[in-house]
Amino acid sequence: AVLTDKIARKYIAYEEKEFGDNYILALPINKKKISIQASMYEGQEVNLLLDRYFSAAYKKRNFRKLQTPFVCVATDLLTGEAVPLTTGYLPWAIRASMSIPGYFSTVKYDNKYLVDGGVVDNYPVNQVLKMGANYIVGLDVQQGLVKSIDDLNTIPAVIDQLVSFHRVRANEEGYKKTNLYINIPMPYKTMDFDSYDSIIAIGEKTGREHYAELKSLADSLNAIEYRPLKKYNSRPLDSIYIDSVVVEGNKRISDAYFENSFGQYKNSTVYINDLETEIRIVYGTKFFSLISYEFRENKEGGTDLIISVKEADPGYLAVGAHYNGDYSVGILLNGTFRNVLGKNSKIFVNLIIGPNVFFRGLYMKDNGAKPGYGAKIEIYSFGFKDYEGNELIGRINFTNFKASAFTRSILKNRYSFRVGGNFEYFRFKSKLKSEDIDSISDYNSYGNIYFAFNSDTRNRSYLSTKGSVSELRVEYVVPFAKNWVQDFFSNSLVFWLNYNQNIPLNKRWTFKPGVFLGGTYVKGLPTYSDQPHLNFRLAPAQHWFYMGGLTSKNYVHGFQPFTGVQYIQRYGQYMAILRAKIQYNFYKKLYFTLRGDVGSVEWYVENVFDPANYVAGYGATVSYDSFIGPVELSVMGSNIYPGVSFFINIGFWF
Repeated sequence: AVLTDKIARKYIAYEEKEFGDNYILALPINKKKISIQASMYEGQEVNLLLDRYFSAAYKKRNFRKLQTPFVCVATDLLTGEAVPLTTGYLPWAIRASMSIPGYFSTVKYDNKYLVDGGVVDNYPVNQVLKMGANYIVGLDVQQGLVKSIDDLNTIPAVIDQLVSFHRVRANEEGYKKTNLYINIPMPYKTMDFDSYDSIIAIGEKTGREHYAELKSLADSLNAIEYRPLKKYNSRPLDSIYIDSVVVEGNKRISDAYFENSFGQYKNSTVYINDLETEIRIVYGTKFFSLISYEFRENKEGGTDLIISVKEADPGYLAVGAHYNGDYSVGILLNGTFRNVLGKNSKIFVNLIIGPNVFFRGLYMKDNGAKPGYGAKIEIYSFGFKDYEGNELIGRINFTNFKASAFTRSILKNRYSFRVGGNFEYFRFKSKLKSEDIDSISDYNSYGNIYFAFNSDTRNRSYLSTKGSVSELRVEYVVPFAKNWVQDFFSNSLVFWLNYNQNIPLNKRWTFKPGVFLGGTYVKGLPTYSDQPHLNFRLAPAQHWFYMGGLTSKNYVHGFQPFTGVQYIQRYGQYMAILRAKIQYNFYKKLYFTLRGDVGSVEWYVENVFDPANYVAGYGATVSYDSFIGPVELSVMGSNIYPGVSFFINIGFWF
């Protein structure tokens, strides 16, 4: 994760999780054209790591004056010349010297665009001699050019081979000027950092093999002039007092945004852990491709915090694909645009093309730690079978044109609070199986005001093993139409809680409990009655609760999956579901999940708690975690559906 800019999902902004976890390919848009990134990664986590470990040396701007004089070498991308780095900010100098072309982005340092010094000089003996060294001890992990095409099986390996053609010749000059040369036989590659323990062991073994030579050299130097061993006791800073905060590099993001996020650090003691957390939260908004910090001594002898940012490309186009037994085939086209309609703004657009069309557009004004606002448009049209018990009696189609405006507040990118209002132009179309006519088929207007709390702390959006996802929502729904709608539907208070938790039992086993509780208050509707529910005015149909199928993301909030029950086989105004799953990662990207649901959905609240109405579903799912999303086969049954049913899912949910 350190080398791939990947941060924990809990730091990613809530709306980015909502729109950004479901596509296969994304291409940036820059200067009104689709482009390809110049490098695979910016080095976000690498920068934070270097900033932390070398924080104690922030006042040392001349590397020659460090306890051990230091120099590193980078390559000027525009001239191809080696650039020795001996002054400046130490973490950035080191970062510039390790910017592998194509893998990491270039670093702007002293108005030069720098990449890895190993491109032209990966054994910089001359630079050490210029610093005054008289005797060179050289340790070299390079093994020369790769001789087998089978070993050039990764992008970093190919890049390293290409840049090695020049540096192998340059190294020869350095070897000639080395007094004691030690080659460390290293079978590991540039990016094999996970094998650090083996790499250290190889280095220690090689060092012990040359111990006699090194000891003899030390003894001869001490015979000339004895020098006691230096004590290296510097440690990374745990905290530091900050006078002021300076932001550099922002153009499309307002200064007020950074004030909301980092203003708290002015004239206060800042803990490095807290600073890194805040940086990751801001990075998780995806307004930026890179955020780093620097401690800089000011004229008064105090310390300023410098926040350096590189703003992300203004837009992305993405595509995804999905199939399941409930919604059939869907192709997702996604557009994400940042700072296009004003500073700190975001626009998300999703279009699902298939038998069940869905469009969603979201505009948001992000004010960082302070409340923002937004607007959303949703258009969907889809159908599902209508059952009475297990008997198919017809088909229902929902078509909705929905617009909303809201104010929102985000806490730590994990918790979202929204208050807003919706306008709906909705058609509930019901076709009875026994009649070749549509019993209801016209559009009508509705509105609602709502409060919503959402949280998502999962480590993944699918096959997750940690964290939770939840939604608490309260809506007051009003039918505006002055026609038959007034006879069937009434002003209603609709509310629900949906909560799902991941509890890791060990590295492979995860227990996944969940609960859904939903209810409706309609004036005049009894808690229990022997009369049919259609004898009373109800909440509008798009705000009922529907149960069945295994689709985890539905077009309508009230649609909830239930194991072993046909898609939307039951519905009503009150619903309670208890869920439990055991997920087992039995081999690499293969998972096996046992699942069970118990619950009911009824028109009257008292019926929900009647054991005679309980539905119990059970099943098992085999999943493969592929690059297009989970590929799954489920086998299910329940006490209301005879026999065995199957469910197939291919691709990310959207």
